Amino acid sequence: MKPFAALALAVIAASIARPSGGAAADERLPAAAKAWLEERRVIVFAGQEHYPPFEFIDESTGEYGGMAVELLRWIATEFGFTAVFKPMPFEEAQNAVLRGEADALTGLFRSNERLLRFDFTEPAFNVPASIYSRVGPDEPGSAAELRGRRVATQRGDYAIEYLAMLATEVEWVYADDFGDAIGLLASGEADAMIGDEQVMDYQLRARRLGERIRKTSAPLYVGVDCMAVAKGDVLLHSILDAGIERARKTGTLETIYLKWTGQRLETQPRMTWPTPATIAATAVAVAAVAAAVIAGRRGGRMVAEATATLRGQADRLRAENEALAAANARLRVDLEERSRLEAEKRRIDAEAAARRVEELTRCAIAKALDSAGADGRDG
Repeated sequence: MKPFAALALAVIAASIARPSGGAAADERLPAAAKAWLEERRVIVFAGQEHYPPFEFIDESTGEYGGMAVELLRWIATEFGFTAVFKPMPFEEAQNAVLRGEADALTGLFRSNERLLRFDFTEPAFNVPASIYSRVGPDEPGSAAELRGRRVATQRGDYAIEYLAMLATEVEWVYADDFGDAIGLLASGEADAMIGDEQVMDYQLRARRLGERIRKTSAPLYVGVDCMAVAKGDVLLHSILDAGIERARKTGTLETIYLKWTGQRLETQPRMTWPTPATIAATAVAVAAVAAAVIAGRRGGRMVAEATATLRGQADRLRAENEALAAANARLRVDLEERSRLEAEKRRIDAEAAARRVEELTRCAIAKALDSAGADGRDG
């Protein structure tokens, strides 16, 4: 009886030490994330209604699809959960995740300001953003030349944050999504828009607007398009991160991108997050260019006004720099707290596993002793 009890104990201990799914599963998901998925088999994603080819509702079929949606469905199949999608206007999608009405965003550009509210996965796609305007003699070719113009954008878009960092004052004309923003530009209700290039290429082809609207600048920035969760949602963040990494390693991400764009997934420079000093230098340069343009067009009288405006912008910029420094400090604290919580979770999991092994060991020994005693009494 004793050799059999020892063998049974070894089998029990080994099954506890080795998570289900084998070595491959260990490489794909942390144990805590797998346990979380066992309890929650459905994950709800908030996404954009009209952001092709990344995510959109097909007008002919009513189906929700696109690169980001296809990628998430593949990850869901790989990791054994059901992905439920809730398409809505972009700003509403962000708020839905923050309110807990959805678990994650299908896609969101990473930025310093958004890092205060969201945790971002590794990049899924890189998205250059450029200026687009109607074809004509007065096409803006830089951020400085947008000053004072009517600029169309979807609510919650990163372009708003970008021009604010440059202290470039424009008259925003808001829309719920990229499709509506393009409509505002085409109808003349806006003078320009900052458009994500893959989306603009798709929309201009589909709506046959290529002869009326065109790109008029080099990329202003390259957006890092990630999935995003509410800040502190560590386990779901790790699941989505692992899914993107697996899709990249298996070539699935490349296949999806090629299918929807007809191009290979290129390695583009990531969006850089300006430091306060960089923001200040860029804002001064933009303001100087704007002042020169105004002076050339309207005469010397406008130079004094431009100078006064520049002083006011400098004051606002100093305040924004102070706010950004405070935000960065809060971010560092948040990251340190997250690391501490992850370490504490690992410690608790290890202790629980050890207690479980100890309890099973005691039960096995007690059973072996009872069996041995019973054999003795029978003899």
